Amino acid sequence: MTPAYAHEGGNHAAEALGWSFEPWVVWPMFVLAVLYAAGSSRLARRGSADRWRSAVLFWAGFATLALALMSPLHAYGTRLFSAHMIEHEIMMIIAVPLMVAARPGPVLLWGVPHGWRQPLMRLLRGPVLGWAWRAFTELTSATLLHTAVIWVWHVPSFFEAAVRNEGLHVIQHLSFVVSAAFFWIAVLDRDQRRHGQGAAVLALFFTSIQAALLGALLTFSTKLWYPDGRDPMELIGMTRSEDQALAGLIMWIPACSLYVVAALILMARWLMQMDQRHA
Repeated sequence: MTPAYAHEGGNHAAEALGWSFEPWVVWPMFVLAVLYAAGSSRLARRGSADRWRSAVLFWAGFATLALALMSPLHAYGTRLFSAHMIEHEIMMIIAVPLMVAARPGPVLLWGVPHGWRQPLMRLLRGPVLGWAWRAFTELTSATLLHTAVIWVWHVPSFFEAAVRNEGLHVIQHLSFVVSAAFFWIAVLDRDQRRHGQGAAVLALFFTSIQAALLGALLTFSTKLWYPDGRDPMELIGMTRSEDQALAGLIMWIPACSLYVVAALILMARWLMQMDQRHA
């Protein structure tokens, strides 16, 4: 997302509050789409099992992520903290878990050109990256990392620095997406020997509680956390304090509710599995 304050008067797309197609968004999304489409095609030619459900999940998540980063919501987020919050929550709680639930790793690897595939697989399975993957997708570390990323970027000095500097803003968005991916990979891990359904449920409830706390702090704060932002009055007739309170409510209620819904779904699956074991 291009920060409006870093490009005051120069970003006509943001000023027009229209669609935006910034290279740092478009090219990674394009590469991801090409890899997945190519991998799906190659696996289909090899007679692999029908992956339509995974494909639906992946493309639904992909489209949601693209809309969050390219639609007018992106431009509104340069002026409204509440729109900025909506964009982040859509990325972390809707788009990323949909794509993770599709388990796209094998398909993406098959999308890599043949000559690069084996070297890439050896690199990914090597001691360094293999250890890093296990460490970052372990449930406790993934949960704490995701929590830390959310809180650190809402520290006023860090948030305003990201809004003013395009490079930092790219890092902010990337850290939200990557930490959310690690978190949802850990939560939705099929190999429950690593932690268990109960631990995943607790991780979701913990994440909901910490996000609710941050949202409540934003909602009830008597001072502006980000005073250097643009005045939303001319856009939607709302003061900065009201915009901040609305952003807090968005994080507190609808966003946290999605974590709770995911926890309840996992809990229901966990109880059903326990019943089947004792049947």
